[in-house]
Amino acid sequence: MDTIIDRQENLTLNGRGNVTLLHFHQGMVLLVGEDAIGLYRDRVAIDDPLANGVIGYESIPPSLQPSWGQACGFVREHASGYVALNDGGVIFIRPDGVGLYPTGPDALHNRAMSWLIPFPPLNA
Repeated sequence: MDTIIDRQENLTLNGRGNVTLLHFHQGMVLLVGEDAIGLYRDRVAIDDPLANGVIGYESIPPSLQPSWGQACGFVREHASGYVALNDGGVIFIRPDGVGLYPTGPDALHNRAMSWLIPFPPLNA
């Protein structure tokens, strides 16, 4: 059992195409698309046309963009906050937010981070 991610869902969303949703145990959802990643308060927020539940959204640099796999979506593997993208970068779920890195060793050593989507304050 993963300590951070409860489950992974691969699907096609209208207007977004293929996506992988990573559902966190505490309710937030990380959306991984072909060229962007979004963090949402919950699953319902992903479909909100006003984007009220969006916590953060960042583009994936072209060199780190994942490819779609029929069996696993955009995510090859995940464990304890480490999320490996298919043929792409690595997402690391840190205590302060979600960061994108070029490789696993870069993520584990906090080197060459592309961006960080900060978590909201606990009382928000």
